[in-house]
Amino acid sequence: MHILVVDDQIEARQFFEKIFKDWGHTVYLAENGSEAWSTLLSATVDMVVTDWMMPEMNGLELCRKIRNAEFENYIYLILISGRNTQQDIIKGLEVGVDDYVTKPVNTQEFRARIEIGQRIVNLEKTLRISYAETERNYYQTIQMFTNLMEVVDEQLGGHCKRVAKLCLRLAKIHPDVAQEDLPVLEAAALLHDIGMVGLPKEIVLKKRTEMNGDEKKLYMSHPVQGEIILKEIEFLKPISVLVRSHHEQVNGLGYPDGLKGDEIPLLSRIIHAASMYDSLVKKWKVPLEDIPDRLQQQREYQLEGNLIDYLLEVNLENIRKEEEKDYLKVSLDALEEGMVLTSSVRMKSGALVLPSLTKLTARGIEKLISYHKLDCIGNTVCVYKSQSGLF
Repeated sequence: MHILVVDDQIEARQFFEKIFKDWGHTVYLAENGSEAWSTLLSATVDMVVTDWMMPEMNGLELCRKIRNAEFENYIYLILISGRNTQQDIIKGLEVGVDDYVTKPVNTQEFRARIEIGQRIVNLEKTLRISYAETERNYYQTIQMFTNLMEVVDEQLGGHCKRVAKLCLRLAKIHPDVAQEDLPVLEAAALLHDIGMVGLPKEIVLKKRTEMNGDEKKLYMSHPVQGEIILKEIEFLKPISVLVRSHHEQVNGLGYPDGLKGDEIPLLSRIIHAASMYDSLVKKWKVPLEDIPDRLQQQREYQLEGNLIDYLLEVNLENIRKEEEKDYLKVSLDALEEGMVLTSSVRMKSGALVLPSLTKLTARGIEKLISYHKLDCIGNTVCVYKSQSGLF
């Protein structure tokens, strides 16, 4: 282990340095709490063995400061003192020390205490490595599912990614979302529509009011299908619950379980809000200026009032951002002659289709549409808002 010895008496420092090195440990030395703190900030330390009574910063203050800080690894703390009353021992333990040793130090007993501390330090390291591996597997699995959705349906994958970003924006506004909820919310949002993988695209593109009975039943099964896919993986079970509930409505008329109000998990309600907003803007092409009216129609119907208010805040911010841009993202079927490309249009292979600053003609527009039909380019391009001064 790497052990930091803190004592204002040089004889004590030399004593502990010798026995710790004899026992196979690496030793750092400090003569007070302030010097020890500087060492902790510059070196990796597994254990601190400190005297209580020292100038500048005493051992009790040092231990309290260590416990209140956020170090990457757990630091095992041993406080040594000539104060041996029960009240003194309790005072030391209350600031977070792991062991309290009274003077004079019995070397044999002290070695046993160091070995106990070493077992705890090693266990913490093992758990930390195991947790890091689990976390890595968690994010790799989410990334795999996200990539799968994007491969199967590029629009579906794009929708889920945008919903995840919007969920985090809403979560930062919402007072009831804790910081530790954010990774779960983001993951659930990324995978909320995974149950739609395999649905016929003609159903996905329809409004529910346009679906026949069988189509509607198939579409409305996707939250349950998503839950089934995810819950088979143990560490995705909490996410699967949110995915199942993301189409529930506060009025109880949602699906699949007809939950209402606070029966619906808060994070599911946030995903529902973000998904609704993204669908209005991207799927149904509702202008940002018309979004408030559409959202108000859903107040206390699909969503509670505060989520509607947060979406209105986000929408207003999006309007301001759009006003600051000097370009527009336009779908190919909305292009007009005279529009000017802000950037080059390239095929997925990287081959140039049209260079930047191209002033579109009927023939150029037709070329872009034909390349899109061949799945060589996307369905949108960026054009300048105003062509004045460009030519």
